[in-house]
Amino acid sequence: MTTFTHSRGGAAAHTVRELRDGLADGRCTAVGLVDHYLREIDATAESVSAFVEVFAADARRQAEESDGRRRAGGPLSAVDGIPFAVKDIIGIRGRRMSAGSRAVDIVPEEDSPIIARLLAAGGIVLGTTRMHELAYGPSGLNDFDGGARNPRYPGIIPGGSSSGSAAAVAAGLSPIAFGSDTGGSIRAPASLCGIHGFKPSYGLLPTGGVHPTAPTLDHLGFLGASVEDLRIVMSVFAGNGFLDGRAAGRRLAAFEDPGLEVDPAIAKALRATLDALSDRGWEVESVTAPAGFDVMDVSTTIMAYEAYRVNKERFEKTPELIGADVRERLDDGSRVTRAQYEAALQEVDRVREEVSALAAPYDALVNATIPVAAPSVEAAVRPDVRRMLMRNTRLQNLIGAPAISLPGAHGGPNPWGVQLFSSRGTDTALLATAAAVAADLEA
Repeated sequence: MTTFTHSRGGAAAHTVRELRDGLADGRCTAVGLVDHYLREIDATAESVSAFVEVFAADARRQAEESDGRRRAGGPLSAVDGIPFAVKDIIGIRGRRMSAGSRAVDIVPEEDSPIIARLLAAGGIVLGTTRMHELAYGPSGLNDFDGGARNPRYPGIIPGGSSSGSAAAVAAGLSPIAFGSDTGGSIRAPASLCGIHGFKPSYGLLPTGGVHPTAPTLDHLGFLGASVEDLRIVMSVFAGNGFLDGRAAGRRLAAFEDPGLEVDPAIAKALRATLDALSDRGWEVESVTAPAGFDVMDVSTTIMAYEAYRVNKERFEKTPELIGADVRERLDDGSRVTRAQYEAALQEVDRVREEVSALAAPYDALVNATIPVAAPSVEAAVRPDVRRMLMRNTRLQNLIGAPAISLPGAHGGPNPWGVQLFSSRGTDTALLATAAAVAADLEA
């Protein structure tokens, strides 16, 4: 029986693939996995602080049931017996959901559809993870509970809003984690914590029972240690042959926005990455972002309008229970008019068609996940820094397109990430392309 080593401060020790294979051939048990991760979570409660609540008894019970199914020869899926961390914005029956805020106190009577899928597949819920308050901020810092800490890059923010989920995977506290992404909240934490994060096409994973931020832009997705892990979980939760998908070709395009200033070190590292892929047989070209479209202005208008209305009652009745940074953003949203909101939605319709046309000839469009050097905890309180964190990840939410962040290679300021994205509905092909890209970069 495999004995698991502690992984604090280093790379995640075990991938979903490794654990799945270990369960299948008897080298480990689900109970053994759960006990291992519970020890790790307990040992890092102060140093990483990734979890809000740990469900030790329930996790062990779920693990015992999984081991029983496997002994009987009937595992439910590829993730039967695999532990998951769950962002504290996703409803779990009988468990308190706070969405990282003192202003939210919900105990769902039913599991959200995505948790129901997880349990039906035999997955195990380790507990809920910390997040930027109300999923409405890019830093992962939280006035309420202090937030999670970046386990790989001390002093650097973990990124928001799925900060605890990213920290849990990066610290080896869970092999996979659920996140939500309204403007980059999976991909930015993945980039900042040196792991992989995937946001699928809009609506591919159900958001029912998830505390909303801006419903037009909200997505669910996963953070993991490898592209293959993301493909495994997507094959279970969304089907569509994610494990069998193959890259359509070997064509990439650097997605360039003339209006965006990119940190020179990151631009250099991205160029070196694309050159390395070209050397390995990829055809690399470049495309330019649609003209006359301010991604940040349009996305901020939509997000602010919707987030204010989602949180209007708590903002007006108990503003003192909301952290200063989120309260300020909600106040901004209160001044966005219906006419401004509808005009922004019309702009999105136009740009969705233009980006789809740009992406059509390629396997993926490529840019840096975050265009600036990873900020320190102290620097991330500045509004201009916060704004730049999500500059490259807002477009994909606006158009509902799939996107993935891979850990950056070929130099650059650690940490940094490479983002690949494509047209809405091309999730299987994009993950296949990302797997091929990752393999070539690691070769």
